[in-house]
Amino acid sequence: MNRPQAADPLDPILPAPDRTRDSIAAVVAGLARSGRAGERWLGGYAGRKVRMDHLYEAALPLIPAGTKVLDLGCGVGLLGLLLEARGLGNETFGIEWDRPKARFARRLAEGKPAIRVVCGDLWTEAWPECAVVSALDVLHYFAPERQRALLLRIGAHLPAGGRLLLRVMDGRAGGMARVTRFCEQLAVGFGWNQAPSVHWRSLAEVHGDLREAGLSILPAPGGGDHGSGNCLLVGEKPGTPQVRFG
Repeated sequence: MNRPQAADPLDPILPAPDRTRDSIAAVVAGLARSGRAGERWLGGYAGRKVRMDHLYEAALPLIPAGTKVLDLGCGVGLLGLLLEARGLGNETFGIEWDRPKARFARRLAEGKPAIRVVCGDLWTEAWPECAVVSALDVLHYFAPERQRALLLRIGAHLPAGGRLLLRVMDGRAGGMARVTRFCEQLAVGFGWNQAPSVHWRSLAEVHGDLREAGLSILPAPGGGDHGSGNCLLVGEKPGTPQVRFG
């Protein structure tokens, strides 16, 4: 049986073989075994999120085999765990400023050399070379001018052919999106998500920042729950990759 091969890092970014469901099942099983006093609530949260959030089913195939991933605001490190379970040679560097989540992420990554998680501020931590940057449910923790600055920095950091996976809340979405925004405000207010406040913007404003950052906006195959207002955006830096990633 032929085994999937890593994409040539000099080729344009292409979808990786889809092993997403198997990866999710493996991570869920691992989380079920990760219970430790004081951390079971984090394990339960992570298990529910990876099972129920359609984000991962959409995002994983967009990350090519063999590429290095910078995961900004990585939480408990689910993206890195899923990529490691997928087994296609990715390396993930996660930055998380919430100490309990970062500590749990680092424990989950024990024995997995392809995953590294640091507890720190994504504005001050050094960013390693990568082909893919993920910023999933992170942007709204910053004021609009800081959101723009972050996207510009990501655009400057990515190499030609590099890709940004960005999930944002459409600040103008109505219906259930209002409930989602209210729940997020509660989560910040109660300290579950650590941030001074939340800031929602329209998709048009985010699109404008992505273009200013030098990124082309690609169609995203799902990954957003448009009823809740969450949208997965894919930005790609034009050009043929000039650096090997792997």
